[in-house]
Amino acid sequence: MGFIHRDVKPDNMLLDQHGHLKLADFGTCMRMDSTGMVNCETAVGTPDYISPEVLQSQGGDGYYGRECDWWSVGVFIYEMFVGETPFYAESLIGTYGKIMNHQNALSFPDDVDMSKDAKDLICSFLTDRKVRLGRTGVDEIKRHPFFRNDQWTFDNIRDTVAPVVPELHSDIDTSNFDDIEAEKGDAETFSPPKAFVGNQLPFIGFTYFKENQLLKGGGNSSSVEESNNSKENAKDKENCLDKKELQKNLQLLEEQLDHEMQAKDELEQKCRNATNRLDKLVKELDKEMNSRQKVEASLRQLERERALLQHQSAESLRKAEMESDRKRSLENELNVLRDQLEDLKKRNQQSQISNEEKMQLQRQLEETNAVLQAEKEAAARMKKCQAEAQKQAQSLEVSLGEVQDKYNQLENCKLEQEKQLRGLQAELEEERRNRSLGAETISDLQGSLSGLEKELKEMKSTLSKIQTEKKELQGKLNNLEKEKNNQEIDLTFKLKSLQQSLEQEEAEHKATKAKLADKNKVYQSIEEAKSEALKEMENTLQEERSSKLLVEEKLLQLQKAHSMLDCDYKRAAHKLEELKMQKKKSSEEVMQLTSRLEEEIHKLSLSQSELKMQKQQVAVLGSSEKLLKQEVNQLLEMKSSLEKQNQELRREKQEADGQLKELKDQLEAEQYFTTLYKTQTRELKDECDERNKLIKELQQQLAAYNEERDSLAAQLESSLTKADSEQLARSIAEEQYSLLEKEKIMKELEINDMMARHKQELNEKEATISSLEESNRTLTVDVANLASEKEELNNKLKELQQEFQKAREEARQMNSLKVSFERQLQSERTLKIQAVNKLAEVMNRRESVRGGARGIDTEVHRKEKENRKLQLELKAERQKFNSTMMKYQKDLTDMQAVMAEENNMRLELQMALDSKDSDIEQLRCQLTSLSVHSLDTTSIGSGNDVELGDGYPDSRLEGWISFPTKNTKRYGWDKKYVVVSSKKILFYNNEQDREQSNPFMTLDIDKLFHVRPVTQTDVYRADAREIPRIFQILYANEGESKRNEEVAVEPATHERPNYISHKGHEFILTLYHFPSNCDVCTRPLWNVFKPPPALECRRCHTKCHKDHMEKNKESIEPCWVSYDSSTAKELLLLTNSKEEQQRWISHLRKRIPRKNPTLSPPAAQSSPQEFASMFPPKVSPRSSPRNSPQLSSHRNAIKIQATKTQQTSGKSSTGPMLRIILH
Repeated sequence: MGFIHRDVKPDNMLLDQHGHLKLADFGTCMRMDSTGMVNCETAVGTPDYISPEVLQSQGGDGYYGRECDWWSVGVFIYEMFVGETPFYAESLIGTYGKIMNHQNALSFPDDVDMSKDAKDLICSFLTDRKVRLGRTGVDEIKRHPFFRNDQWTFDNIRDTVAPVVPELHSDIDTSNFDDIEAEKGDAETFSPPKAFVGNQLPFIGFTYFKENQLLKGGGNSSSVEESNNSKENAKDKENCLDKKELQKNLQLLEEQLDHEMQAKDELEQKCRNATNRLDKLVKELDKEMNSRQKVEASLRQLERERALLQHQSAESLRKAEMESDRKRSLENELNVLRDQLEDLKKRNQQSQISNEEKMQLQRQLEETNAVLQAEKEAAARMKKCQAEAQKQAQSLEVSLGEVQDKYNQLENCKLEQEKQLRGLQAELEEERRNRSLGAETISDLQGSLSGLEKELKEMKSTLSKIQTEKKELQGKLNNLEKEKNNQEIDLTFKLKSLQQSLEQEEAEHKATKAKLADKNKVYQSIEEAKSEALKEMENTLQEERSSKLLVEEKLLQLQKAHSMLDCDYKRAAHKLEELKMQKKKSSEEVMQLTSRLEEEIHKLSLSQSELKMQKQQVAVLGSSEKLLKQEVNQLLEMKSSLEKQNQELRREKQEADGQLKELKDQLEAEQYFTTLYKTQTRELKDECDERNKLIKELQQQLAAYNEERDSLAAQLESSLTKADSEQLARSIAEEQYSLLEKEKIMKELEINDMMARHKQELNEKEATISSLEESNRTLTVDVANLASEKEELNNKLKELQQEFQKAREEARQMNSLKVSFERQLQSERTLKIQAVNKLAEVMNRRESVRGGARGIDTEVHRKEKENRKLQLELKAERQKFNSTMMKYQKDLTDMQAVMAEENNMRLELQMALDSKDSDIEQLRCQLTSLSVHSLDTTSIGSGNDVELGDGYPDSRLEGWISFPTKNTKRYGWDKKYVVVSSKKILFYNNEQDREQSNPFMTLDIDKLFHVRPVTQTDVYRADAREIPRIFQILYANEGESKRNEEVAVEPATHERPNYISHKGHEFILTLYHFPSNCDVCTRPLWNVFKPPPALECRRCHTKCHKDHMEKNKESIEPCWVSYDSSTAKELLLLTNSKEEQQRWISHLRKRIPRKNPTLSPPAAQSSPQEFASMFPPKVSPRSSPRNSPQLSSHRNAIKIQATKTQQTSGKSSTGPMLRIILH
């Protein structure tokens, strides 16, 4: 397309309806020229994804190509693998410094599994633009090995199914996007300029001019032209006012329309939700009905399965008996086979094996190997059969348990029916007693009797059903027994076949063992023959040596004859030549004999290795025999367990039969009771008729009695009203009196309790103070002991280092000796070569020269022996040296580990001491307050506790804060508790740690540098609503002590930045696209598109225009902080409100020392320039000019779109929190 996007990031990527990726938001894109490059003087993009060449474009070198987008793709891939961007930092300057120093800043975490191809792809994207992958085109990226797979290619990727396909209901479905709440922020107010700016000069000559409105209100002009102009202006004003009113009315109407549309949408959503809920409820009801029907059906099936399970249990018992019989027969056969094996071994020992049988044995060995493999396969099959039998037994046990459960349920149902019968009998007895009550009770009894009759009928019908089901189950039982018999016949046939195969395998096993024994004997005979041959060869060698000696003697005699007889010189020469030829032949024969000897030795070694292999095979066969024995034992154990299970099942069957008989007896009893109930109902009906007559007579008598009762009741009411009024008045007075007495007693008791509590609290506080002082003393003693132990360890370390240096010196001496010995060896080798050459020359000379050559040979042999001895000594010395080195290294590592543990213990003790000191300070403060108020005993009220820190309000402050959890998009918060005492700032994880005096981090107040509120440029990742509640603390690294597992400190980059030093400041050149003001002239320091050049101190974060540094240096105040950046850290704290932030800042500023904190000598010597990498002016990048939903109107420079998790984390941080970030 010819465009560069310049803002590639996950927030600008969408998934279409098929799950394929689509790039969105082309507001920052720019068209390339003919060379594929772009000229731009402003940095555009999101900070975490911006490339180094785009960052450098602010200085006027903005000439780059499409490779800037491939950088963003590399950052995106890294984020997908790791979970965060590769150059993450809490501040803009930190992120830009890491991007510019990407060669050293890029690292891969160890806890993330990543392939080599993925790492290579990321590294080739996140490199210099001249070497970056994709600079020549997309084909270069497509050829990378990371994209090679068997599922898709770049040609058919659009046709393949994506791994994540979003669920969409229509083309306008926005359910996958978050609902954006409109921010109702207050309109921004800009302060009027103090001096003349000239912003209205372009509008001179127009009718409306804001600055002259007050002057025109006077109405008194001198000339007629001005009066005419004023009339025209008045008409124009009226028209303008009418237009404004109409526009306002239009805006109001539009707002009302919007509200009504929103309300309509909300109502539609509610209706949809209600319908969805109704549908869900209907579905749930249907599901419940279906589940109920399924449960009823399953109950019926369970009753049927019960009978089946009983039948299966009987079958399993019979099968177990059959298996036990088979196991016994197998054991007998095994014993017989063992006896046969022993007989065969004895026979094989007596027999002799010839050379022809050797080939047969080899063939038999191969056959035995094949048979062994077959045996192994058969054994594996047997094991599988055993496992299947065990599984069947387990399933039978489970089915039996289920049958027992069902039987228990039936018993419970029976008991409940018996209880109901007893209840009905009790009700019948009550009805007999209450016959005198009248016709109403009789009608109730008749109704209950009719209900009982219905229940009886239902019981009879159920009984008939049960009997029919019983008959059906008996028929099924008969069928199952037939199937069981058939299966038993099949099993017997299979067992017989398995026994036959076992017998065959055991016979083959015996045959292989016999063959192996024969082979062993053959090898023994071969070894004897070889030993005899060796002896013969040695004899021949000795004879040849003796012949050689004789030849040499003859040579000497011939030489003597040559010296004595000059005339026979020629003949002797011929004889000498012949003797030389003979010598050569003899030497060749000796060489041939030696080669034969070597071949024989090689054959011997081969035969020995074959023997060993055969022995190993014999051992393997023996082990397999042992395994077979173990399996037989296991089968016996299984048989015994199955017999026990069989007995238990028989017992359970007998119990079930007994219970069935009892149930039949109960049924007969219930039938008898039903006949009794029928007779009783008849008698009750007769009695009811008689009672009806009596009731009529009683009703007549009752009418007479009622008339008399009414007359007496009228007289009673008049007398009772008087008595009631008197009793009420008296009871009210008595209650009031009793209440007053109770209140008096309670007040007295409360006063006594308060006095006792006050005394107890005083005593407890005194005791705690004394205990704390004692613990302080013990801790100081412990610290002293630890210091002494540390000194001892340091001394030991020094001694070990000295010993190590001595060992090194010894090693150097040994190396020098080695070098000298090597030189001697080389010299001796040269001498040996020279001697050999001389020997070759002297062989043709006389006796004297030959005698000298022999002497040289002896010297060479002697020197070679000495050389070998020296080499052996050298090896021994090296081994000793290596062993001593290993010992010293182990000692060193042990000592370092002990030192680390001691340092951790010392840190924990120091932190505990600091917390105890703060507690002591708090208790002293409470003591002083109590001593002041001890005389005021009458002011004791409800007994509320005194608030902490009332004694020293200027030196103590407490509150809940939150440490930041690292996130690439937004801050997350962890709630902590902070205590600021007169000397320390203590951080606790929770209240329990606070009570146990167990802080995880402490800061010395003496090491604080500076406290200040932050701006949006300092914490551009934070929410805009949190910025007024965040402030920053700068402190020295030496004043911090914390546990190892707590907040990790980011490593600082070690390259010198390009900063300007002035009055202790270290100004870095930067540009602001966020809202910020100059600290010197209070003018705006930012602009969305072309911000003015600015400076920011990396120590105290003072911001000012660059012009102040060039023109008016004196107006810049000196730096608050003078510390080494490599030994300093910063903390960002989030409070609940702006007032609380100001309270924290004012309190901590009072505690900051007037002089700068003293640093240790190494800290003072270290260079303050180790902060960030070399790069040109750092800019806050600018993206598309559209509003972002998560930021205010001035945050259009960067598009930040929070995910669901980030929004939730932002909402959760509403309590009084304190945000800490360590650089």
